[in-house]
Formats: sequence, C-alpha cells, structure tokens
Amino acid sequence: MSTRNRALSHGLTGAIALSAVATVVFFVVNTGLAHTSSSSDIVIDAAAAGPLSFAFIGLITFVSIIFFTGSDRGEGLESELSGAPRGSLTLFTKDPLIAVTGIGPLFGLCFSLAALLWHTFASAPGAPGTVWGDFTNSPLPFVVLCAAAIASTNFGLAMAGITVAVRSRTGLALWLVAGNVILGMGAGALFAWLSFANTVIAATITIPLAVVSVVVLLGARRMAVASAGEEKLSLRARRRGPTPPPYDALDRDESVWLKIGNRNPRGAEFLLVTPSRLVHTRPTSSGSTEIIDEAAPNQLVGASTRVDHGYATAVVQFRDRPAFRLHGTDPEEAAEFARRLTVLARSGILPD
Repeated sequence: MSTRNRALSHGLTGAIALSAVATVVFFVVNTGLAHTSSSSDIVIDAAAAGPLSFAFIGLITFVSIIFFTGSDRGEGLESELSGAPRGSLTLFTKDPLIAVTGIGPLFGLCFSLAALLWHTFASAPGAPGTVWGDFTNSPLPFVVLCAAAIASTNFGLAMAGITVAVRSRTGLALWLVAGNVILGMGAGALFAWLSFANTVIAATITIPLAVVSVVVLLGARRMAVASAGEEKLSLRARRRGPTPPPYDALDRDESVWLKIGNRNPRGAEFLLVTPSRLVHTRPTSSGSTEIIDEAAPNQLVGASTRVDHGYATAVVQFRDRPAFRLHGTDPEEAAEFARRLTVLARSGILPD
C-alpha cells in the first residue's frame, strides 16, 4: 500500500471508529438508558441526546491527535522523550500532505453522516430553525456540522503541529498538550451551543472558520517540517566549544536534513541540505569550512548518481543554475541521498 493510500485508510478508519462511538453515545441517551452518574437513578432527558452528541464531536475532533497520530515508525526513543504526542512527528514531517489535511474532511463527513442518522431516530428532534432541528429538513445543517468538525479538527491538529515544532523544549510541549485537552473541552461546549444555534448564523461562522483552519494547519505543518532537522546542533553544544566542520558553515540553530561527503581525505567535500538552503562545502587548511556554492530550496529539481570505478558522483540539479557535483562518494550512500533529495524536491516531504 502506498504512503498516500495508507494515510487515507488510517484517517478513514479513525473517523469511522469515532463516529461509531459518538453514535453509541447518542442512542444511549436517546433511549433513556443514560444516568447522571453510576450511583444515580436520575435518567438524562432524551432531549439532551443531540446537544450531548454535538459536544462529544467537538471534544473528539479537537483532541483527535491523541487518537489519530499517524504511524510512529522510526521515532523510537525520540517520541518518548519529546512532549509531542507519539506518532505526530511522523504525521507532520514525513507523511504526505494529504495525511494531515485529509483528517478534518474525513472526520467532518463521517460525523455529519452519523448526525443525519441520529436525527432520523431522535426522540426530541429539536426546534425548527436550529442546526439540530433542521438536520433532516435542509442540507445547510449538514454543511454547518461538517465545516465545524473540519475547523475543530484542523485547529486541534495545528496545536499538535506546533507542539512538534517546539518538541525540543519538552516543558512547553507538555503545556501545549495540556492546553489542547482544555481547549477541546471548550470546543465541546461550543458544539453543544451549535446544536441550538440558528442555522444561517451558524453557517456564517463555521464555514469561514473551516477555511481559516486549513491555513493555520498548513502553517503549523510548515513549522513542524522546518524544525525536523536530522542533525540539529543545540545551542548548548555550540557553547561547549568550536563547531566541527562542516557544521561551522551553518547559521545558528540551522539544522541538517541530509548530508553526504566524499571519501577523499585530502580534498574532502560535503553536500548539506537544510530547511533554508543547499550548501556545497569543503574544509580549509585552517580547520574551518569554506562554502563553495549554495542554492535555495525552490531552485531544487532533483538528484541523481553516476558510478565510475566503484565510486559514485552525486549530482544535484537546479533550475537556472549549475548543478552541484560531489565526486568519490559511496555508491549506496549516494543513491539513497539522491532518492531522498528527489522526493523532497517533488513533494516537500523528507522520506524515511
């Protein structure tokens, strides 16, 4: 299964599973089987089934990152030491863009379809003119709930993306996770209000919010990707002493996504790929690093290799400028470097 199909399948499975849970919640309240507490004989009024189920949707969508975090392959100990939710590093920095942006629409569609089923069997169908009351009378309430679920999911995921971006500051990351849960409770309260809201007014609020949430989510993902350097040099490491070549060619806190060097001890050269540039470097006789050439990421077209007498030349192609060539590299290392760099150029995602 391709990465794209795996991501869509994972998202759809999560949306269906949580919609099924919400459906159970609705029918338990709707049939008069729900009590205010395990030790109480007071039954929750069936009229609360709609608002309570809406509140459940708001909470679940906003904190969906807790239940749906992509795979955590390759994260290992890093995911345990980070404050970011387990698996979210992969979801935001390695999985394709559709893995992140597709969760909200899948959740919105599944929860809205579930609500359509709920209203058909509702003991208390709600007041006319409200989102819950008009659910089976007009398509607009369906659109309102779908847009609200998309917005809630995207804003919750955006907070998780920011958590990934600041994961090196574990305390702050943990506070963001706690804040996500607290805001999720607030989203639940807003969704309960939404069930009573005028349908037209609710549409004018939720549809623009859904659009804004997509922009916020894309920004959070960009932050997460930019922070996901594979060999980031910490400020503490920089204070301990001189930064060794070729890392002394980097700006402060600039991270390395990909690196490859040749096997010539007298004429060693490196190609470094960072979030902001591609750099061709070589050490100088004084022990520092000289930048031979550099290019911007938006100039990158791809990479390839050429093998000659057991050694490979890694070639990085750009638009409107000469290619970078690194001679004397290991063939397997060069082939893997070229593969990953080409995928990065085409998709914007650094593959495993």
